[in-house]
Amino acid sequence: MWTRRTVVEATALAGVGLLAGCLEDDEESADEPPEDDDAPADADEGGQTDDLEAAIADHDPVDRTDAEEVTIDVAPDGELRFDPEAVLVEQMTTITWRWPEPGYEIYPIESPDQCGWAGDDHGSGHSWEFPFVGTYEIGCTTPDDEEFTGHLFVTEG
Repeated sequence: MWTRRTVVEATALAGVGLLAGCLEDDEESADEPPEDDDAPADADEGGQTDDLEAAIADHDPVDRTDAEEVTIDVAPDGELRFDPEAVLVEQMTTITWRWPEPGYEIYPIESPDQCGWAGDDHGSGHSWEFPFVGTYEIGCTTPDDEEFTGHLFVTEG
Protein backbone atom coordinates (compact mmCIF):
# COMPACT_ATOMS: atom_id res chain seq x y z
CA MET A 1 0.00 0.00 0.00
CA TRP A 2 1.21 3.48 -0.89
CA THR A 3 1.44 5.87 1.98
CA ARG A 4 2.58 9.44 1.91
CA ARG A 5 5.94 8.33 3.35
CA THR A 6 6.43 5.71 0.59
CA VAL A 7 5.62 8.22 -2.15
CA VAL A 8 8.06 10.79 -0.73
CA GLU A 9 10.81 8.16 -0.36
CA ALA A 10 10.29 6.85 -3.90
CA THR A 11 10.28 10.36 -5.35
CA ALA A 12 13.42 11.31 -3.44
CA LEU A 13 15.26 8.15 -4.55
CA ALA A 14 14.24 8.69 -8.17
CA GLY A 15 15.42 12.31 -8.00
CA VAL A 16 18.77 11.29 -6.52
CA GLY A 17 19.22 8.70 -9.28
CA LEU A 18 18.49 11.27 -11.99
CA LEU A 19 20.70 13.87 -10.37
CA ALA A 20 23.58 11.42 -10.04
CA GLY A 21 23.54 10.96 -13.81
CA CYS A 22 23.88 14.75 -14.24
CA LEU A 23 26.81 14.97 -11.88
CA GLU A 24 29.00 12.31 -13.47
CA ASP A 25 32.32 13.48 -14.91
CA ASP A 26 31.74 13.20 -18.64
CA GLU A 27 34.61 13.91 -21.04
CA GLU A 28 32.19 15.47 -23.51
CA SER A 29 30.48 17.66 -20.89
CA ALA A 30 28.59 20.61 -22.30
CA ASP A 31 29.28 22.54 -19.09
CA GLU A 32 33.01 22.76 -19.78
CA PRO A 33 34.36 24.79 -22.67
CA PRO A 34 36.30 22.76 -25.22
CA GLU A 35 40.06 23.04 -25.08
CA ASP A 36 41.38 25.33 -27.80
CA ASP A 37 44.38 23.58 -29.32
CA ASP A 38 44.78 26.53 -31.70
CA ALA A 39 45.25 29.09 -28.90
CA PRO A 40 48.61 30.90 -29.07
CA ALA A 41 51.22 29.62 -26.62
CA ASP A 42 51.46 33.06 -24.99
CA ALA A 43 47.72 33.46 -24.43
CA ASP A 44 46.70 34.24 -20.88
CA GLU A 45 43.95 32.40 -19.01
CA GLY A 46 41.27 34.62 -20.54
CA GLY A 47 42.38 33.73 -24.05
CA GLN A 48 43.62 37.27 -24.68
CA THR A 49 47.12 37.66 -26.05
CA ASP A 50 49.09 40.66 -24.88
CA ASP A 51 51.29 41.18 -27.89
CA LEU A 52 53.86 43.20 -26.00
CA GLU A 53 56.44 43.20 -28.79
CA ALA A 54 53.97 44.62 -31.34
CA ALA A 55 52.79 47.28 -28.89
CA ILE A 56 56.38 48.27 -28.18
CA ALA A 57 57.06 48.54 -31.92
CA ASP A 58 53.93 50.68 -32.41
CA HIS A 59 54.87 53.20 -29.70
CA ASP A 60 58.69 53.30 -29.92
CA PRO A 61 59.17 53.83 -26.16
CA VAL A 62 62.21 55.27 -24.45
CA ASP A 63 64.23 52.29 -23.22
CA ARG A 64 64.84 52.49 -19.46
CA THR A 65 65.30 48.76 -18.86
CA ASP A 66 68.67 49.46 -17.24
CA ALA A 67 67.20 51.82 -14.61
CA GLU A 68 65.92 50.93 -11.14
CA GLU A 69 63.91 54.18 -10.97
CA VAL A 70 62.28 56.19 -13.75
CA THR A 71 60.68 59.63 -13.48
CA ILE A 72 57.88 60.64 -15.83
CA ASP A 73 56.96 64.32 -15.96
CA VAL A 74 53.25 65.03 -16.22
CA ALA A 75 52.28 68.02 -18.39
CA PRO A 76 55.82 69.41 -18.78
CA ASP A 77 55.77 73.12 -19.71
CA GLY A 78 51.96 73.01 -19.65
CA GLU A 79 51.83 70.56 -22.58
CA LEU A 80 49.17 67.84 -22.39
CA ARG A 81 51.51 64.84 -22.44
CA PHE A 82 53.83 62.68 -20.38
CA ASP A 83 57.59 63.03 -20.77
CA PRO A 84 58.50 60.46 -21.90
CA GLU A 85 55.18 59.60 -23.53
CA ALA A 86 56.05 55.91 -23.75
CA VAL A 87 58.67 54.11 -21.68
CA LEU A 88 60.01 50.54 -21.55
CA VAL A 89 61.08 49.19 -18.14
CA GLU A 90 61.73 45.89 -16.40
CA GLN A 91 59.51 44.42 -13.70
CA MET A 92 59.75 46.07 -10.28
CA THR A 93 61.25 49.29 -11.63
CA THR A 94 59.99 52.21 -9.53
CA ILE A 95 58.06 54.63 -11.73
CA THR A 96 57.52 58.14 -10.33
CA TRP A 97 55.14 60.57 -11.99
CA ARG A 98 55.63 64.24 -11.10
CA TRP A 99 53.04 66.88 -11.90
CA PRO A 100 53.39 70.64 -11.65
CA GLU A 101 50.58 71.34 -9.19
CA PRO A 102 47.89 69.56 -7.17
CA GLY A 103 44.76 68.52 -9.02
CA TYR A 104 46.23 66.12 -11.58
CA GLU A 105 45.00 62.55 -11.59
CA ILE A 106 46.80 59.60 -13.20
CA TYR A 107 44.99 56.33 -13.67
CA PRO A 108 45.20 53.06 -15.62
CA ILE A 109 43.12 52.83 -18.76
CA GLU A 110 44.40 49.37 -19.68
CA SER A 111 46.65 47.08 -17.69
CA PRO A 112 47.27 43.37 -17.10
CA ASP A 113 44.31 41.81 -15.29
CA GLN A 114 46.24 40.95 -12.14
CA CYS A 115 47.63 44.47 -11.69
CA GLY A 116 46.14 46.15 -8.63
CA TRP A 117 47.40 49.67 -9.41
CA ALA A 118 44.62 52.23 -9.26
CA GLY A 119 46.49 55.45 -10.01
CA ASP A 120 46.67 58.54 -7.83
CA ASP A 121 45.25 62.02 -7.48
CA HIS A 122 47.03 63.42 -4.42
CA GLY A 123 49.95 65.77 -3.92
CA SER A 124 52.44 66.52 -6.67
CA GLY A 125 53.60 63.02 -7.56
CA HIS A 126 53.11 59.31 -7.26
CA SER A 127 55.42 56.27 -7.30
CA TRP A 128 54.64 52.63 -8.03
CA GLU A 129 56.52 49.41 -8.80
CA PHE A 130 54.96 47.35 -11.58
CA PRO A 131 55.44 43.61 -10.92
CA PHE A 132 53.48 42.32 -13.93
CA VAL A 133 54.76 42.08 -17.49
CA GLY A 134 52.52 43.77 -20.01
CA THR A 135 51.24 46.93 -21.63
CA TYR A 136 49.84 49.72 -19.48
CA GLU A 137 47.95 52.64 -20.97
CA ILE A 138 48.03 55.47 -18.46
CA GLY A 139 45.56 58.34 -18.48
CA CYS A 140 45.83 61.76 -16.91
CA THR A 141 43.20 64.35 -16.09
CA THR A 142 44.37 67.91 -15.44
CA PRO A 143 42.85 70.34 -12.94
CA ASP A 144 40.98 71.84 -15.94
CA ASP A 145 39.50 68.42 -16.80
CA GLU A 146 41.63 67.99 -19.92
CA GLU A 147 42.91 64.48 -20.61
CA PHE A 148 45.87 62.79 -22.26
CA THR A 149 47.44 59.34 -22.29
CA GLY A 150 50.82 57.64 -22.29
CA HIS A 151 52.16 54.10 -22.27
CA LEU A 152 54.29 52.00 -19.99
CA PHE A 153 55.70 48.70 -21.21
CA VAL A 154 56.95 46.26 -18.56
CA THR A 155 59.21 43.37 -19.55
CA GLU A 156 60.69 40.51 -17.56
CA GLY A 157 63.63 41.59 -15.48
